[in-house]
Amino acid sequence: MAISRSDDGSSAPSLEQQVRILRWTFRRDEGAVVCELGLNGDDSAYELRVNPPPNGTAATTEQFDDAMSALHRHAAIERMLVKEGWLLEGFESEHVTRRR
Repeated sequence: MAISRSDDGSSAPSLEQQVRILRWTFRRDEGAVVCELGLNGDDSAYELRVNPPPNGTAATTEQFDDAMSALHRHAAIERMLVKEGWLLEGFESEHVTRRR
């Protein structure tokens, strides 16, 4: 967590935190499925979010106690998507600022 200094010289915790989000985008025809992995709001668990194409099913979010479990689940979802004809279009790792 970042620490900022106030004008009086004392330090106070920042209300902003940098977190990393991993994002995979899969394409088939005109549709896209986006999988995102990052920490939940209170940093107590990892969340894997799957956002299907707009005409598909509702988005889902699964929580995991550790990163390896979340990555194993993502790999299972990726295998299923590839088997159904989806192609990995891109991967990105992004730092986002989150207000606490």
